[in-house]
Amino acid sequence: MQFLWNDDTRAAISLTFDDGMASHLDTAIPLLEKYGLRGTFYITARGEDGGQQALTRFRPAFEAGHEIGNHSIHHWCSCAGAMDAQQRGLEYRTLDEVEAELRAADERFKAVFPEVERWSFCYPCYNTFVGKGLNRRSYVPIVAKFFFAARAGGEMSNLINSPYHADVHCLSSWKCERRSAAELIGLVEQTATQGGWSIFTFHGFGEGHLPVAQPDFEALLVHLDAVRDRIQTAPLVKVAEYLHSKRPEK
Repeated sequence: MQFLWNDDTRAAISLTFDDGMASHLDTAIPLLEKYGLRGTFYITARGEDGGQQALTRFRPAFEAGHEIGNHSIHHWCSCAGAMDAQQRGLEYRTLDEVEAELRAADERFKAVFPEVERWSFCYPCYNTFVGKGLNRRSYVPIVAKFFFAARAGGEMSNLINSPYHADVHCLSSWKCERRSAAELIGLVEQTATQGGWSIFTFHGFGEGHLPVAQPDFEALLVHLDAVRDRIQTAPLVKVAEYLHSKRPEK
């Protein structure tokens, strides 16, 4: 099999972390740095201060080589499963509202990290649409206007991204909550077998409703460190930049 990746590696892995949680600072980042790895941290720029406090907490991580990504301001999600009749989610939003949201979020992030040239985005709750039925529309094209790459979720059983064909503005990712070390490592090796790019999505470590056990996460990092000669681990935007250089869009 021919592999697209550089340095004779067979696959790529990106470790992404959503919502700017305390355990990312206290647990994830120290462990990543222990094993010489770097991740992508998607933060919501909410707050009366224009998101300044939420964003500046991650400035040291950025300076240490981790990617900081945009996770919007208000974190709008689908309300399809909400039992509150008054709930208003993406089903009730418009493309114009989403574009205004992303423009404002982009400005907030750039104010704190002005040196970043290429940003990636993370779709809140993996949702990439607004509206219902005949009025349902993808907002992936709007994301593509503002960001270099973007991570979504995926509805297929195999969520490995093809280095040849994947839409870098709607990348698939693996939900990692409650997965064991064996499961996570198995996904890494499955990715290597296929020669693709897997993006892992983490939330809390010992906090939140989508947790991953710290020992399982650390076991994954131990494995990624051990196989770096054949599997590269890099922030999402770095892998997207590499693919862009290999397959420039026509």
